[in-house]
Amino acid sequence: MSYRENKNLVNIVSAIAVPAIYFFFIFKNSPYEHMDTAELLKFWGKEMMTYILVAIGVRIGIEILYSVLYAVITRESIPKTDERDKIIELKSKNISQVIFIFGIIAGMGSLALEMSVNTFFLAFLIGGVIAEIVENLVQLFYYQRGF
Repeated sequence: MSYRENKNLVNIVSAIAVPAIYFFFIFKNSPYEHMDTAELLKFWGKEMMTYILVAIGVRIGIEILYSVLYAVITRESIPKTDERDKIIELKSKNISQVIFIFGIIAGMGSLALEMSVNTFFLAFLIGGVIAEIVENLVQLFYYQRGF
């Protein structure tokens, strides 16, 4: 497999693992069942901001670790990005954004149906994770197809 294909596989695994591990620990110790709406919004605001910072830091660390391991194992330099890579990235990002928008719409629909604020944020998060996974799967498909 090429560098880009392996990188997409690593991104898929980290797109699943990072939020799963983070929110496992948050929901395990969280007393959110007995909160009113204002407290829930404050709770989710804090958790989302913390998650964003943690996810960015962990993902940067994974990217650096992957690049170093790739260079050490294969003894090759990391290939430069060309126009084909940019087109593949653009196409996959467009598909990913549409999926993410559906996640936001699902969350808004849950609020319109008078469901909990938790449902909105879970739909928002799940939409983001699915969008990221699909983005990497589409890139992997294009690289394997030889586009």
